[in-house]
Amino acid sequence: MNSWMPFNAVCDGTSLVDMIEKEKSRFKKPTLSEEQLEDIQDKIIAAYNNEEVINIKYYNSGYLYQVKNIIKKIDEIDKKIVLKNGKVIFFSQIINVDS
Repeated sequence: MNSWMPFNAVCDGTSLVDMIEKEKSRFKKPTLSEEQLEDIQDKIIAAYNNEEVINIKYYNSGYLYQVKNIIKKIDEIDKKIVLKNGKVIFFSQIINVDS
C-alpha cells in the first residue's frame, strides 16, 4: 500500500477542485463607453443589412463567450439579436463585435 496518495485519490475532490477553478476564472462584466456602444450598434446594423457573418463577443454569468454567425433578426422591443443558428443574445450582454 502506498503511504502517500494524491489529494484527488483521498477523496473525490476532482469535481470540487474543478468547481473552485471555474469560480476563480469568473470576472465582472466590463463597462462600455457610449462611443463603444454606438460602434457596436453600427456594426450590428451593417452586418444585418448586408447579411454578413459577424463575430460577437458577449458576457454571460461571469464568463466571456464568442459566436460567429449571421444575424437573422434584431428585436428592438426585447433588446436582443437572434442569429441564424437560433442563438439569442441580449444587447446588454454584447462586449465587442467584429465583422
